[in-house]
Amino acid sequence: MRSILVPFLSAALLLWSLPSLAESFSDGMRMHLQKKYFKSSQLFHSLAQSGNVRAQFMLGTIYEQGLGRPSDLNAAAYWFEKAATGNNPSAQFNLGIFYQFGKGVPKDSSKAAQWLQRAANNGHGKAQNNLSTFFYAGVGVKQDIVEAWKWLSLAAEHLEGEGREMVVKNRLAIEEEMSSDQIIDAKKRTAMWRSANKN
Repeated sequence: MRSILVPFLSAALLLWSLPSLAESFSDGMRMHLQKKYFKSSQLFHSLAQSGNVRAQFMLGTIYEQGLGRPSDLNAAAYWFEKAATGNNPSAQFNLGIFYQFGKGVPKDSSKAAQWLQRAANNGHGKAQNNLSTFFYAGVGVKQDIVEAWKWLSLAAEHLEGEGREMVVKNRLAIEEEMSSDQIIDAKKRTAMWRSANKN
């Protein structure tokens, strides 16, 4: 009886002493902020493989920027896609940019628009801004100036400083091309999005 009980207690103590995933991610971020990139990437890699979405995003960033290891856009795209599929808005935005410019993935305006749309629907201000240009120009989506205005309006609520100033300026420029009915429609769409996305 004792020989069975002792290993069980040892295993229980071992499990109890292991750090939680949240603590491990915090450790990784602490190392990352201290510019100990190789160590942080090792920890993020382990967490990312176990399905930690934030670690997957950080690993994508590390590979994109070549922090503590050689830059590898294919690996960056792989980890951004993992995190994006896990509903990380920043990863969705980055993956959209990757598809827009063909970084680590084949250039694909349609896929770029899809990922930007997902990030935009998650309240990512930069994605909302970029998506507005897709709708304005009809890149990867059907051209829709009303939808472009809507996304600029929402981006203005999520961005600050110069980014917000540029968004407001672009919205005013688009308004000059719109009819009064289109502006009414755009405001309705914006209000509907806000209502559907209340937290």
